[in-house]
Amino acid sequence: MISIPILDRLSFRDYQGLIFTVLFFAIETVIRIIVILLPKFVINGIDAFIESAFPWLTSSERKPRVSPLEKAESFEQIIRFWRKYAYEQHVVRTQDDYFLCVHRIPYKEIITSDKYNDKNNQRKNRMEKNIEIMDNLDQFIKTKAHRPPTKNGNRPVVLLYHGFLMSSEVWVCNTDEHRNLPFVLSEQGYDVWLGNSRGNKYSQNHQSLSPANTAFWNFSLNEFAMYDLPDVVDYILEQTGASSLTYIGFSQGTAQAFAGLSVNPRLCKKVNLFIAMAPATTPKGLHHPMIDAFVKATPSVVYLLFGRKTPLKLALFWQRIISPPLFVKVIDGCVNFLFGWTGRNMTAEQKLVSYQHLYSLTSVKSLVHWFQIIRTGRFQMYDEVPSRIPYHSPNVVRDHIPPKFPTKQISTPIAVFYGNSDSLVQFDVLVADLPPLAYVKAIESWEHLDFLWGKDIEHLLYPDILKLLRHFNAQTDEKNHQLEPERETDMYTE
Repeated sequence: MISIPILDRLSFRDYQGLIFTVLFFAIETVIRIIVILLPKFVINGIDAFIESAFPWLTSSERKPRVSPLEKAESFEQIIRFWRKYAYEQHVVRTQDDYFLCVHRIPYKEIITSDKYNDKNNQRKNRMEKNIEIMDNLDQFIKTKAHRPPTKNGNRPVVLLYHGFLMSSEVWVCNTDEHRNLPFVLSEQGYDVWLGNSRGNKYSQNHQSLSPANTAFWNFSLNEFAMYDLPDVVDYILEQTGASSLTYIGFSQGTAQAFAGLSVNPRLCKKVNLFIAMAPATTPKGLHHPMIDAFVKATPSVVYLLFGRKTPLKLALFWQRIISPPLFVKVIDGCVNFLFGWTGRNMTAEQKLVSYQHLYSLTSVKSLVHWFQIIRTGRFQMYDEVPSRIPYHSPNVVRDHIPPKFPTKQISTPIAVFYGNSDSLVQFDVLVADLPPLAYVKAIESWEHLDFLWGKDIEHLLYPDILKLLRHFNAQTDEKNHQLEPERETDMYTE
């Protein structure tokens, strides 16, 4: 009797989910072919008809001013829009021969008109006032200097890493210049670097493999943590001459740091502080029960749907075809369906810009890795041979158990910022797997994406980050100059 591997481990609900998904992709493929064949004037006519027939889809987005950032096609174009900031592009070769693009915004004194300087000084004074009223951090900050300490003429270094299916663009596409964290850090005197994970739009090169080859996409969170992160950190420290840097990660950017620091004690010594925003290690699942059950039961079926290269390329197709206001509605509907997010803390104008820079490519294998973590509830390494038996089946002796990332062994100070309305963060589970934290802050109404583009981010988040950076960079500077003996980091919790 001929049997099809993988199908014999599906339940009735799994079959329902699989059939529904296959039908969805089949219908979507037919629509996509039709759209490709239609002339552009017909597409524009359809778009105009949708706007007139269903004004509720777009009317709320017509009021905001449309920013030129919406049409910026690259990180370089976004930086050029702001004009005042220097920009560099570096290429890091990993130990397994991937070439990763790393963007840099070096500190540079900004000389502009007196009118701008007056406004800029007012903004800085407001930021300083926000910092001064944070009593919980004032107790351990010794320096009140506006500029952070320097060592041998080198500026303190900060590395920012994006989340899953993203690129470095997400850090610099806030419509208000001073709500972009890299710009705030640069003006505060930091040497800012922004990483790009292998496979995204800026990191699709390899010494011998092409993205057209399946082998190019054979990577998961393991490779992000064990190659990309340490190799990028080493490159940056070599280029800057700094002894260590501060790492700020968002979502998967936190996961790769938790994983990388846990298995690499030498890397821990090179990171003086790890700031985890919207940390993702063990998401509890997806919002919709049918999709959640499908993911938890058989994550490997994703290979049947997407192949072995990259998932969701259709998102880029629809982003190019439909109007930005309608695309905002599509994204809002998708994240609400999958994660239960409302997007209420982002303005309509901000969504029009940020959603155009939201999506970039990654591997199907990394998606499967996350589904494995969701299924098992463990922050574990990729399981190359997943068991046919449901993970939580009682009275079952397993043939193998993938090792967890030993996150309790991390020696780098960790600060965690999370939203109480973020369905992807299980803080109790996270903190149980970590050493004592240096600082914790929960923002009551914030969801996942608010840590990039939420309203009042410059008041609710940035003052805390600047205080932490000054403190831990001051500690690093003191250790390098041997002005006082090394001491343990205290614990601060909000």
